[in-house]
Amino acid sequence: MPIAKLKNISLYYETHGKGDPVLLISGLNSDSASWAGVCGKLAKHFFVIAFDNRGSGRSDTPKKKYSIREMADDAIGLLDRLQLKKCNVIGHSMGGYIAQELAIYYPERVGKLILETTASVSSTRNNMLFNDFLKRFEKDHDNEALMRLWAYWSFSPKTFERKNYIETFIKYASAYPYLQSTEGFQGQINAIASFNACARIKNIKSKTLIITGSADILIYPTESMELAKGIKGSVSEEIKDAGHCVHVENPDAFISKVVQFLMN
Repeated sequence: MPIAKLKNISLYYETHGKGDPVLLISGLNSDSASWAGVCGKLAKHFFVIAFDNRGSGRSDTPKKKYSIREMADDAIGLLDRLQLKKCNVIGHSMGGYIAQELAIYYPERVGKLILETTASVSSTRNNMLFNDFLKRFEKDHDNEALMRLWAYWSFSPKTFERKNYIETFIKYASAYPYLQSTEGFQGQINAIASFNACARIKNIKSKTLIITGSADILIYPTESMELAKGIKGSVSEEIKDAGHCVHVENPDAFISKVVQFLMN
């Protein structure tokens, strides 16, 4: 079980494949396991690094407050440990916030940048929603109920029509042995609430691809498109009938867009 013991944090990570390095950064209430459906396919082309952000999975959960920038520093620490001077970066949702901070503050370390269903700031609605999730989980500690709520916000209506898909997702997700603690969830939502890169995304110089799901109701495609407007030279791709977790709902379409972008 690879653990990177960094200056202020210990992070769980996995590596797969060979080739140009690609760092996968997961979102809120998820970890490296969230990339399982695409990791193997990406590893056919690239050296893939997936890790658990602080406050999730098998990484440390600090008691003190922290920021998205500090989570980006964690990623840099991991790249240093792996002796990678430069890396392509894919960030999903909150992971996209972290990826933006990497591209802004460590431009020399970021090759190409892929931002999946993310934005330059977390909406007031979402900050309130996440706090309500936290209160409910603190009250009844019902993993299945929490995962069911996440499913309503994460997947498209078309996916709900797939027989047994949602119930299977909820069953396995709620039984995951490294589920995020309430302390970890609170730490991450506090970091999200303090994140705002609206005035800074103009400083991103990496060649950037923005992926959206046409049916994303958590971070609307219009919010993601503000990134396209603010990052000079960026390109965007919308995946039809996908919600907030494009790489989970439609891994083939996701892989196709990613491989084409990274290899051209």
